[in-house]
Amino acid sequence: MDPGDPTKNGAGHPCLRHRSESVAAGGDRDAGGGQERGGISINRRGTLALVANRSEGTVSVFSISGQTVTPVGKVTIADEKSGTSHAVFTPDGTMALVTRDGDHKISVLSVDGTKVEYTKRDINAGLRPYGIDVSSKGDFAAVANIGIGQGDTDTVSLIDIRAKPPRVVETVSVGQTPEGIKVSPDAGTSRSW
Repeated sequence: MDPGDPTKNGAGHPCLRHRSESVAAGGDRDAGGGQERGGISINRRGTLALVANRSEGTVSVFSISGQTVTPVGKVTIADEKSGTSHAVFTPDGTMALVTRDGDHKISVLSVDGTKVEYTKRDINAGLRPYGIDVSSKGDFAAVANIGIGQGDTDTVSLIDIRAKPPRVVETVSVGQTPEGIKVSPDAGTSRSW
């Protein structure tokens, strides 16, 4: 994977292929994976992947070397009702954030090589944080809070990830149910849909 080369987007990579093949075969588990997998994130170096396991409250950790993907562990963040939804790395790869739409939190993970640990730091943003992305400079994360689905306006929260500890610094109203969110790689703006 090469963020600077759109032809090297990871399509066909075993880490991505395992999930689609497992689901296509009617299963939702494979070696080292978890139940009801949600968002997947691969660090910028292409050497580590995190997969949120929605019905376990865990994140599976995989090392990547060329075309070889190896499970290296699983991090327990909360109980099975927490709804771990998506994990995202910071650009330097030393931290990851995990949304939990079941209990309305974002968890902070520390990353050192293949060692990934829950720091016990949870950030409170809005109702049901789901999608998340980090700016290319690593100064903020944008979180799509999908709300409770009754037609109300929902929100996007900005997290200052350089702050010690990271914290929500702004929350704005957006349209209904902003499931996906992406931060522009050059302008530092975000877009939800």
